[in-house]
Amino acid sequence: MLLLGHAAVSIAASILVASTSPSIDQPNLVPAPALQVIVGYGKLAGKTCFGKASPPGSSCQLPLTDLGKELGLDSEGSSLTKGEFNRRINELEFQWPLKPYGINEKSMAKTSVINKGAETAYYMDEIERRGMYDRRNPTGPLPTSLRPKLNTILNREGIGDDTSNVIFGALAGDFDAEQLTQDELKRTFEGRSSIDYYGFLDLVGNKNINWPKYASD
Repeated sequence: MLLLGHAAVSIAASILVASTSPSIDQPNLVPAPALQVIVGYGKLAGKTCFGKASPPGSSCQLPLTDLGKELGLDSEGSSLTKGEFNRRINELEFQWPLKPYGINEKSMAKTSVINKGAETAYYMDEIERRGMYDRRNPTGPLPTSLRPKLNTILNREGIGDDTSNVIFGALAGDFDAEQLTQDELKRTFEGRSSIDYYGFLDLVGNKNINWPKYASD
């Protein structure tokens, strides 16, 4: 058995997240491609990184106050439709998100220094598939140096309606929601001032992400 897309780490992480916190999986929702979920988070997240700033070309945490401003949900009574959300998220700049380092506050403070991107297997697949990198060439560029170039490409490609709708429902705490309000966004964060990449996967729900499938030789 082989894992297509070399994303074993991604699946293990998503299963761990799903097992530690309840998700709001919606069986009738069209699962979003994993890469587009990464892009969605990388568009919404900012440079705040556990007390530091993330390196150039990367994003890290998603503060509630920043998200409210990005989506125009920073005033009492404000709301957003699915169509408006799709437009706003695609207007945001994408930067590949970092993987939180460790499991406690002290170790996570090192996230920006460690500078390890989330879903490294996906990242490597993308830069190779697009002809930007050849792992067989020892004189080639460092993979991390290619982030800005890949960011530009993925930002231009944007995310589709299906993925946008999944993320919209995750942030609303209800995949049947037609509007996202400031109050709903606050409830979804459950008192947290920010969430990280794995917290975002938890909101979306493992079943709502189309992770690579196993296939026979």
